[in-house]
Amino acid sequence: MVKAKDKRQKPKLSVDHQLIRLGDIWSRDGFIDQVRIEGGTMPDAEEERLVFDNCLFKDVSFATGKWRGVEFVDCRFERCDFSNAHLENGTLHRCEFVNSKLTGTELSNAKIGHILIDDCDVRYANFNFSLLKEVEFANSSIEDSDFYECEFKQVRFKKCKLHNANFSETDMNGVDLSDNTYERIEVSLDKIEGCIVSREQAIGFARVLGLTVNEE
Repeated sequence: MVKAKDKRQKPKLSVDHQLIRLGDIWSRDGFIDQVRIEGGTMPDAEEERLVFDNCLFKDVSFATGKWRGVEFVDCRFERCDFSNAHLENGTLHRCEFVNSKLTGTELSNAKIGHILIDDCDVRYANFNFSLLKEVEFANSSIEDSDFYECEFKQVRFKKCKLHNANFSETDMNGVDLSDNTYERIEVSLDKIEGCIVSREQAIGFARVLGLTVNEE
């Protein structure tokens, strides 16, 4: 099977960004653009719809925050912490997460497009019912995460740990799992046609299908 060409778009970031303090975001009427934020903890924004456009975040914590419906467009996150943050119903477009924590992050019913997640901890994250288009997970731990009934369009996993990840009711056609590691994942048997796996992984799928594999 020919692998699909990577058409992921990188964030469109300005050369210069204005360095602002966390408290200054509330003076921008919900639209924050072309800024750089370094360090600190972002306050909750549950009651206010925020849009971040063309922004850089370094060492910023969103942990446990409520950011439902937030929009991040053309943003880059370095060493940021989204542990147990609520971003459901949000939009992430042309963003990069590098060396960051998304442990237990709530991303259900989200629109996620042209995203790179590299060298990140994504364990226990919830992507249920989300649309993922041109998304690359690389060198990351995605163990025990949920991708239940997602819509995948050119989603790539490269050298990730996927043990116990749940892909039930998600169409896996064209998804390449061959260079990822896992002992067990959840998939729907009627939706694994076209999934790309290694020889060893194929044996595991055969056992799930109830076949007896002669490995002599």
